[in-house]
Amino acid sequence: MQENKESPPNNHSARRSFFFGLLAGLLLSALLAGFLFLVVPLLLPSASLLPLPANCNLVQPIFSPGTSADLISLIKSANSSIDIEMYVFTDDALARELSAAASRGVRVRLILESRVTSSTLDKMALALRQGGVDLRWASTQFTLTHSKTMIIDNKTALVGSINFSKNAQNKNRESAVIISGPALAPFISTFENDWKIATEAHPASAAGSEN
Repeated sequence: MQENKESPPNNHSARRSFFFGLLAGLLLSALLAGFLFLVVPLLLPSASLLPLPANCNLVQPIFSPGTSADLISLIKSANSSIDIEMYVFTDDALARELSAAASRGVRVRLILESRVTSSTLDKMALALRQGGVDLRWASTQFTLTHSKTMIIDNKTALVGSINFSKNAQNKNRESAVIISGPALAPFISTFENDWKIATEAHPASAAGSEN
């Protein structure tokens, strides 16, 4: 009787099967990683749209030169209100954006410092008022109102050293933060207090400097 002998294993075929299995696994992993990286974020809400925990603040730093787009974007984002305290305001582009906001129904309030030496201050104030901006002059009970603050919808604020001038946005080294959260509350209350003591009539005299 003839014995059946087992064929020796084909090591070459086994290695080839292992190699193709490994390659298929790597390709599948790469496709899955690409899906998670590219597609899943599109299906999730933006972090800026997610509600903040009650005790947390969202802080975004910005730096000049190069902040014009940030300021314009903030103004365009307003739905109900824009409240501003500004030391120097000479930028026609920002004035037009504020007038455009007022024309779409946003309440725009602006406190300006009258004691800034500027050849265009009165002209700018007139244009802003004609554009629908509710403008008042800062109280003289302070030596100067040197604030550079803009509050959007009582939810977000720009706070820092950036004046509403082309130099401050495009040439100077300036810094500011865009904040949301409970840290916003004192800026809102301070603006409301300053608005109450500000005047519609232009106070006389000039002492500050334009920058």
